[in-house]
Amino acid sequence: MSEGYGIVYVVATPIGNLQDMSERAISVLETVDAIACEDTRRCRKLLSALSIPAKNLISLHEHNEKRMTARVLELLRKGNDVALVSDAGTPLICDPGFDLVRSLWERKVRVVPIPGASAITAALSVSPLSAHDVRFVGFIPARARARDSRLRQLLIDGSPILFFETARRISATLDALCKLEANRRHIFVARELTKVHETLYFGRVEEVIDEIANKEPVRGEMVCLLGGMVKTSRMDVDSTLQILMGELPPTQAARLTSRITGERRALVYKRALVLSNQG
Repeated sequence: MSEGYGIVYVVATPIGNLQDMSERAISVLETVDAIACEDTRRCRKLLSALSIPAKNLISLHEHNEKRMTARVLELLRKGNDVALVSDAGTPLICDPGFDLVRSLWERKVRVVPIPGASAITAALSVSPLSAHDVRFVGFIPARARARDSRLRQLLIDGSPILFFETARRISATLDALCKLEANRRHIFVARELTKVHETLYFGRVEEVIDEIANKEPVRGEMVCLLGGMVKTSRMDVDSTLQILMGELPPTQAARLTSRITGERRALVYKRALVLSNQG
């Protein structure tokens, strides 16, 4: 470790309920020489609620991180200890701070995690879907074309997907999943975790769309866990196809079989052609 340098503490803060702030985190914020935070106004409010003086707050966000990293490094070089916090939860999980932490490792400056609240672990702990082998992908792109392209890529292997979404975009994202034939996959949506209006949704994607649409205006950020594709046997697909192809052309039969079995439409259509050629 670099001699004479201060320490950076990566401090988790509450995602909603102030009582989730750990004693260790409070102690660190009380004793460090400076605090690097996304939004100084939010940080001041948190410190005020904890009766901690708001001393030497450094605004470090996605637009100034490289410049502010140099400022933090200078403080550390002088032996000052610094805490890094995000607006809520555990820093660096889709929050600024990576450039700083990477710079600390490059310079062999000590960095210490102060664990605590995280929307991800909070959601997974109450999820009815298995978190085994889940893939976390952060926020889904906001623009329609980029969103659809990203979701199409993520759905290819049928694995569980964990992502963040905003209340303003959740309906569009769920609708896009339906159009990409993931409508029958199960999804768990956790909104406003630990807050007054905490709400949990669970069901098939097509069901959760309706449930959210029937609620009063939805606000806040969400953690979403899309369950993996239910594996169906070829016998299930074939038997369903054979029944439907007795009344419908292969294209329509494949589309309906895909909805019934949860298997990808492209794969079902290929199977429909094989069965059709077999006569």
